[in-house]
Amino acid sequence: MPELPMTVAEASAFLFLEARLLDERRFEEWLDLFTNDAVYWVPGHDPDDPAATSIIYDDRPTMEDRVRRLRSPVTFAQSPPSRTLHLIGNVEVEARSPREVRIDSVCVIHETRLGQTRAFAARCEHHLRREGEAGWRISLKKVVLLDRDAPLYNLTFLL
Repeated sequence: MPELPMTVAEASAFLFLEARLLDERRFEEWLDLFTNDAVYWVPGHDPDDPAATSIIYDDRPTMEDRVRRLRSPVTFAQSPPSRTLHLIGNVEVEARSPREVRIDSVCVIHETRLGQTRAFAARCEHHLRREGEAGWRISLKKVVLLDRDAPLYNLTFLL
């Protein structure tokens, strides 16, 4: 079996870093984890068809706009801001090439806001590409929510 360009331990550490950046609302640093051609996708009903209705389907400029809106003092949907805690597990790594890997994981995201706590369970898929001295960067983040068919009120934080 060929050696993976990234170990499961390295992949887990990368996902843990991403989760910590989101939980600490370090969104600009989170954006730095992505390639310039990245896609951040939360599918709706059909998790295999990007042309179907999606909950989120952002390219890099749209992700940057989402972060600007989250930072804006007039974003009432996040005033006060959500507090989140991401739990990551079941990390698997698949080599796509010496410079590209696919990481599959499961995630539970706890969100607390205005005295209410919600939990979102999801299967996550990250495609990472090694970009020179910048190291590994996310070219695709796909979050398939377990309850994606249920009403998802005020899903205005980052998953």
